[in-house]
Amino acid sequence: MDAVSGKKAPEGTGSVSDHTFCQTCANDGKDIPPDAFCTVCKEFLCSNCARVHRNMTFTKSHPLQDKSTMPSSLQPESENKHFTETCQRHAEEFIKYYCPNHETLLCGDCLAEKKHRSCTIERISQVAKRYKEGLEYNGLKAGLVHMVNDIGNLSDNIQASMKYTDEESFTNINALRKFRNDINQYMDKREQELLEEIEQKKQKSQSLLSELKSNCQDILAATEKLKAELQDKEVNSNQLFISGTSAIKELVGFQSALKDIRGKKSVSYFKFTRDPVTEQLLASCTAIGRVDQVASDLADQVASDLADKVASDLADQVASDLADQQTKLQEPALNQGRADLRQYQFSKLPGIPVKTAADTSNCFLTGVAFLSGDRLLLADFNNNSVKLVDTTTNKMVSQVKLPGKPWGLCLLPGERAPVTLPSKKKIQFVSTHGNVTLQDVVKVDKECNGIDFCDDNLIVSFCPPGKVGLMDMKEKVKKSVDKDSSGKPLFKYPSYLTVTRESQTPSVIYVSDWLTHTITKLSISLEVLQSYQDPILEYSQGLTAVGDNQLLVCGWYSKNILLLDTLSGKITQLLGKDEGIECPYSVAYCSLKKMLFVTCYPYDRPDSDNFVKVFNLV
Repeated sequence: MDAVSGKKAPEGTGSVSDHTFCQTCANDGKDIPPDAFCTVCKEFLCSNCARVHRNMTFTKSHPLQDKSTMPSSLQPESENKHFTETCQRHAEEFIKYYCPNHETLLCGDCLAEKKHRSCTIERISQVAKRYKEGLEYNGLKAGLVHMVNDIGNLSDNIQASMKYTDEESFTNINALRKFRNDINQYMDKREQELLEEIEQKKQKSQSLLSELKSNCQDILAATEKLKAELQDKEVNSNQLFISGTSAIKELVGFQSALKDIRGKKSVSYFKFTRDPVTEQLLASCTAIGRVDQVASDLADQVASDLADKVASDLADQVASDLADQQTKLQEPALNQGRADLRQYQFSKLPGIPVKTAADTSNCFLTGVAFLSGDRLLLADFNNNSVKLVDTTTNKMVSQVKLPGKPWGLCLLPGERAPVTLPSKKKIQFVSTHGNVTLQDVVKVDKECNGIDFCDDNLIVSFCPPGKVGLMDMKEKVKKSVDKDSSGKPLFKYPSYLTVTRESQTPSVIYVSDWLTHTITKLSISLEVLQSYQDPILEYSQGLTAVGDNQLLVCGWYSKNILLLDTLSGKITQLLGKDEGIECPYSVAYCSLKKMLFVTCYPYDRPDSDNFVKVFNLV
């Protein structure tokens, strides 16, 4: 029974299909002829009930038919035949009503709820008559037709793109193979030229040596002949004297000729030397060429096509929902504090070459930091320099020589960076604005290695003996720590350190010690908070704090990049030998670009020493 749609006459008083009476009065046992009929409630009403019906808030908008237009009888049982959808909240009730205020489909039980009492309720049987011919339904049909056309067009575009991709792949393969063939032809030609040059030099040297050898044999023969003649004349002293006197002049001639031969023995020896440009090519990860993306990907094209073609309200709503979802997906990526690198896979990208013509040795990159503008700042220990690299072009932007060998570096506000010079017991400040330039120098009393910045103070590790100090931008060490709570030395060789910068929690310091094989956690006031020990941390080097309680560690001895969960102490390997990690010294992470930069130094390995390894997080 509907809550408001009208009441049947009780059994015994007569069925409404047999006799038509006021249905409201029939419930009270009164058989009063009707004077009106409510088209919404489907009820016959007497004049009194009709007046009440017009005055009630819930029913005053219901149209009433008078005696001349109202139906002669009511057959409510036939009405349900047109309704097949049941209410989700009242499973036994059919959906028969529509609330325009709440844009909600309702059953009879829903009408009794408080929130619909002041609403103008429409019966679906009445609304449906004008809906089919109305703008809303016609607009919906047009939108669906439009969407089908858009999908068809987009499918055609995708199919065309697939065909183009196949053709483009074939073209690129042919271009690559042609270029490779050109390289092979050039290499064959160059090899032949070098072989011919070697043969020419060989023939020239052998010709000269053959001539000198022949001259030596002639002098030897003449000398032997003269020697034999003198021996034959030893029986006659007079004749020996005469011949010996003449022989001295011949001997002087032989000696002069031999001297000439010695003077001509300037044979040019030769050695094949590798071309350094070709060596760099062999060491390059982008030799022969690269496969660059020259157009937006299919997803961008699809989004563009949809934006251009779909203008219906339905499509706008879908686009809005997608935009909201995309924003929610991007929020964790933009917030470094929410990053969990264990959830990502790492894709190796071409390495960044950093050796320049000004360098006298293979690079030893001991420090790396990611700057704004997609740039990397690097400390090159072997070449006494700081280098600035553009990661979008993989090109060197700037390089400056330092008064000593650098080790650690960090970034300061105002596009500045302090660089430690351990052997000089100095900290060199440089400007990173545009090109790298030298600024002021600060002297310290010990060798300084690791360095970072917090609250206008520098955090620096020193040795020997090992300690960590808090100092200002000048030369004053405000505070330092070198012993644990029991008075034992806390450090032996603290080589690197890093400071966290989470807005939710106080900053802390992490220090890696080369000789104790530990990582120590300190408060900014240099109180010991925790110590991490594990065989895999043996000879660990560079550190970088990322995310909530996560620390990137360079496993020099274990040849990997590790992720230390500083709450649980759990250590996870992110990168290892399979990804080309050997003896890593420093690591930097960019949360916005989801990229990891690693420097390694497996000792005089140009293919590794002279490159920054780059990984993309996917």
